Amino acid sequence: MTRSTLACGGESCAAILVERGLGVNLSSVFYMDNCAVRSQTHVMYAIASDLRVSGGSVFSIQNSSWSAPSREYYKGAFVIRDVAVDGGSVLQIVSSTFRLGFAMLMASTLTVSGGSWLVHRDNKFRTAYVVYVVKENGVAFRDRSVWSILDNTLTYGSYSPNLVRMTSKWSPPSDWRPII
Repeated sequence: MTRSTLACGGESCAAILVERGLGVNLSSVFYMDNCAVRSQTHVMYAIASDLRVSGGSVFSIQNSSWSAPSREYYKGAFVIRDVAVDGGSVLQIVSSTFRLGFAMLMASTLTVSGGSWLVHRDNKFRTAYVVYVVKENGVAFRDRSVWSILDNTLTYGSYSPNLVRMTSKWSPPSDWRPII
């Protein structure tokens, strides 16, 4: 998806709705490049689906602008059940601007394994949470996986005038020598 403009004006709508899982596998690529998305609450909504990036694949949101200023608790711009990145794959959010309410990415669990990367680089976030994980101890990095957080600007979003965090529910990494 490149050079697109998406809009959703209702209270509980999503610009992109995923009904049956979102998978990028076997050296495949999903790019949202140079897109502008405006929604009251959600940009991508897949509460009953998982995001799985595996087999050397890439899921990338880059050079884009998202606006979803909902002030409601537990309303995220990208809502997915579970996120798994494995097999040397990459989930990256780069060179983008996010003007959001509660969270940019909301998931029950986030697992990065098998030498994979989660990348947040050169972004501007206006939100309470960049990554909000619902389950206690729901974040896991294993097997030489990396969370790269470089050159991001974090400021308060519309949800809260005094809360801005990179993540929630962080537990000690699963790997004995994590790279974060």
